[in-house]
Amino acid sequence: MSKLAQLSSILFLSFQLLACSTMGSVAKGTFIFGTEFYKAQPKVVTDQYPKYFNQTFYTAELFVTDYNEWRLRIVSENDMSNYIESNEIYVDLEYEMDFQTYSKTVPLVFESFSIINVDDKELYAFDFSYSQEGKEFWSEFHELFFLRRKPWFHYPVSPTLPIEVRRYVNSIEYNFVPHWGYLSLRQFMELYRGMQGRRWDEFCFWNNYQYDDSSVCGDIRIEDDPDSIQGAKN
Repeated sequence: MSKLAQLSSILFLSFQLLACSTMGSVAKGTFIFGTEFYKAQPKVVTDQYPKYFNQTFYTAELFVTDYNEWRLRIVSENDMSNYIESNEIYVDLEYEMDFQTYSKTVPLVFESFSIINVDDKELYAFDFSYSQEGKEFWSEFHELFFLRRKPWFHYPVSPTLPIEVRRYVNSIEYNFVPHWGYLSLRQFMELYRGMQGRRWDEFCFWNNYQYDDSSVCGDIRIEDDPDSIQGAKN
């Protein structure tokens, strides 16, 4: 077994060991060590690893990445600069534990604007960080996670925008782990081990995501575009 395969197995075992609260600090140290080793590998090498390896190392790095490193990108065919410059945009951070939901609404901090090329189409990309108002909330979850209290964090958070603005959003992309760059909703869900199986089904069933989830959940979703609703009534 290669050293990387051994590390992958150790990290997977660490997920299981977290079931014992005394293993929290040990597992965290293992996650940090394993992800540093993985990041040291050339991309041309890691691109050839089995999907299981990438899932394991991405998830481990996600758990130990500092909240200050998180970034969110709004991608649109329209230039939304005027709206973004004149309005505060919020997200709801949320986790579940012991059948209760804990949440905190925090503003996003606009950082930069760029034009990106996707499938030979120019799109506007607006990048945000998460404000410091959410730092303590995340730290509380983080501590509970490594104490293995079994909290479940809702990572694919979406910015709160009015319908008339939201309709122009092509996609929301997430960069929770700088080393991996911006990921689409589907890319994130396929890499994050916690979104496998039942969690993926629940995400689609409850239909709480405010933006296009068709690449994950298919083309059938509730329509909240007021023009479309009015058209359906006529």
